[in-house]
Amino acid sequence: MEDELQREQLAAEQRMVHRIQRIMMECHREKVQAVERARAEERQMAQEAIQAQKRIAMEEILNTGITAMKDQSRSVSQMIKEKQHEMNVYYCMAQRQKQEEVQEVLQEAEKTHQATLGNVMDKLVNTQGELLSIAKQLGIMTNWKDFLEEELQETREAFQKYINYTFPKLSPGHADFLLPERKKTPSSLVIQEEETTLD
Repeated sequence: MEDELQREQLAAEQRMVHRIQRIMMECHREKVQAVERARAEERQMAQEAIQAQKRIAMEEILNTGITAMKDQSRSVSQMIKEKQHEMNVYYCMAQRQKQEEVQEVLQEAEKTHQATLGNVMDKLVNTQGELLSIAKQLGIMTNWKDFLEEELQETREAFQKYINYTFPKLSPGHADFLLPERKKTPSSLVIQEEETTLD
């Protein structure tokens, strides 16, 4: 029974460790994938925004060039500077918006990670409680075993005195059938197995 409890305890601990490691790896992989997707989307949107603004700017520059020839109130260089400024503003806005979206994705992934980790920690606390209960039961059983071992030893010693008193003329070995040697106890077998494993 003691061997079975020890095996169950070791198996439960190993399953819990493997489960924690697997959950941590899954959370990390999901977090990395979310960051990579967000960065790729940010680059794609920024490129598309730049290309669209370039096209619009070129169209407006051409229109402005025609207008400038008719109306000299504004110069082409000033118009280009204004359009470049607008492009920079649009690019900054797009970049800021994408960064906010990436930050939201990262925060959501972090919340999921923390929630999963909290569940794992709760399960670990419950498992520790169960292990403490099992350890307490093992302690009680060990105390009972020691008590019974002491009583058995005292009984054997008393019986040996009775044999010696009743049959004082028996030579050594003639009365072994009355009080045969004890077999090895399970606890001594476990100790021997542990010593063999350590060797």
